[in-house]
Parts: sequence; C-alpha cells; structure tokens
Amino acid sequence: MAKKKTTVYLDSDVLTAAKAAALTSNRSESAVIEDALRSYLRSGHGDAVREELQELLERIGSTSDLDEDAALAQAVTEVRAVRRERRARTVSGG
Repeated sequence: MAKKKTTVYLDSDVLTAAKAAALTSNRSESAVIEDALRSYLRSGHGDAVREELQELLERIGSTSDLDEDAALAQAVTEVRAVRRERRARTVSGG
C-alpha cells in the first residue's frame, strides 16, 4: 500500500516512548506509530469515532440548505482560513 506523508502533534512523552519502542524493536518511528494506530482502530474505538462523526455530519446536513459540493467548498474555505490564522499566530509569536 502506498504511504502518504502527514504531520501529527504528539505529547513529548508519547513521542519519546515511540522513539524508544522504535529503537528497541529495530523499526522506524513511523512503523511503530502506524502499528499503534492500526491496533487502536482494530480495537473498535475507531468505529465509535466514525459513528459519532457520521451522526454529527448527518445532523449538520439536515440543518443546511447547501448541496454536497457547496458544503465541501465551504469546508475547504474554512479549513484554509483556520490554517492561515494559525500560521499568523505562529509567525507573530502569539
């Protein structure tokens, strides 16, 4: 399966533990984190999160007059705005 690069933010103790696990198991940090995430998703926690998200999306959809394309376009616009705001705060030190 093709891999995709992503950025995640972890508590420093979680990252330290992942690095230690990678070192002691002679695997990459990426492999350790991917295995942990796969294990979490197999445990059923992922199903519950997906169900909650689906319910939320259905509730939002039932109160909106936007079609799917318009809703997606609005979501993309909002995500970009939030990212610009975060970058501005990071640059300004706030």
